[in-house]
Amino acid sequence: MPQGISEKVLRVGVIQNGRILDEQVFRKAETVFIGDSEKAHFVVPSSFLSGKFPMFYCRSGHYELVLTEKMSGKIFVKGEAKDVEDLIKSGTLKRRGDDYVLSISEDYHGKILIGNAIVLFQFVVPSPKPPKLRLPKSIKGSWTQYVDWPFVSIELVILIFGYFFFAVYLMSVPKPEPTELVDVPNRFAKLIAPELDDAKDEVIEEKEIEDKTPKEEKEVDPNATATATKTAKKVAEQPQEAAPKKAEKPRDASTIQRAEAARQAEMQKKVAGLGLLKMIGSVGEGGTGGVIADVLGDGGKDRDIDSALSGVKQIGVATSSSQRSRKGDAGAVETAKIDDLKVEKSEGAVAVKGRAEKAVVGKATVGKTEVDGEVDAASVAKTIKGSSAAVKRCYDKALLANPTLKGKISVTIFINEKGRVQNIEISEDTLKDAEVTKCIKGVISRLRFPKPDGGVASVTFPFVFSN
Repeated sequence: MPQGISEKVLRVGVIQNGRILDEQVFRKAETVFIGDSEKAHFVVPSSFLSGKFPMFYCRSGHYELVLTEKMSGKIFVKGEAKDVEDLIKSGTLKRRGDDYVLSISEDYHGKILIGNAIVLFQFVVPSPKPPKLRLPKSIKGSWTQYVDWPFVSIELVILIFGYFFFAVYLMSVPKPEPTELVDVPNRFAKLIAPELDDAKDEVIEEKEIEDKTPKEEKEVDPNATATATKTAKKVAEQPQEAAPKKAEKPRDASTIQRAEAARQAEMQKKVAGLGLLKMIGSVGEGGTGGVIADVLGDGGKDRDIDSALSGVKQIGVATSSSQRSRKGDAGAVETAKIDDLKVEKSEGAVAVKGRAEKAVVGKATVGKTEVDGEVDAASVAKTIKGSSAAVKRCYDKALLANPTLKGKISVTIFINEKGRVQNIEISEDTLKDAEVTKCIKGVISRLRFPKPDGGVASVTFPFVFSN
């Protein structure tokens, strides 16, 4: 009778060195893992049982006992004890890959030896779950019984008095008096009213220019002078305005010309001693021209430009606006052409010694896929074959370090009811490269398969690597 919908459930216990390590009752049918991994249901230190080993594999609602060649023990079927070795010889334990599988039901129980550990299993009727303990209302009481009323009362009194004194303090604080702009320091006044400072500077600048003007010229436009005076007085009397408009003063042509001449003279005075500008602005010998004019002139004192360039080869020098260029050789007057450039030719190919490295190209192929379970085998094989490109990249990366690497890796995966990979096992590995194996497990763990109809399904397939 399969362990489907039944009154009995699986009970597993582990004994090591004469003491019970753990015992669990699985009320819901599921795969039970045993190994040295912390994620296994039963942690059993063993040199040949690493990771998570599905010893009690749940398939389509019933259990299968999975054993390895290094396990021994006895299995009782309806009270009759049979050794594991006899069951293997008689074919009752069917071989699947490197393991042996036996379908078990409620009539089975047994003892399996794993090194110095003993695994006991049987099917038992589960004890009923105890009802949830609920206290009666008379004992439980209400939330008011858990409140510390003295503490809450003190907090409320402090809160009320605190708000009262704070309100009184706000009412007693005097309002700040407005500050005049005159009382503000200059460094802050410039931030508040920058245009006011610019207007003052403009008035002062105009006043300095007018002071430098002769007396008879000042009287040319009395209306302009009066207007400037009124503007300055108005700016001085109204310093509290945040951004007053600049005073506009009508000026005649003579005043504007004098201001411009003074500005240019001041600028020339500032740039007269600035390095290159000083050199450019300097005059030549006899005051006839500047340094630049002397450099770009027809020649120096000792020789002309033709003499200076007589020893230069293959350089074109303009002689007039109508002639583009001529050779620099002494006495030459003909026009220089592009064909006159003398370039030595290098004949023969440059030999490169040595040899280039030959890139190692890897090849990864997927072997025959064996499916055990109620799942679409063609879709599973297609999904696995589609991952061969990613698996090949894992192999190509390893070839960079070891170009002679080749071999075979057989993989067994367990697909759960959601189509995801539940567990990955390496049943055969002749490649012997931990990084490639780790990379392949990462690729396969991300695959998505069709959902099995009858519970967890197992798939076995090999990857063959060559170069």
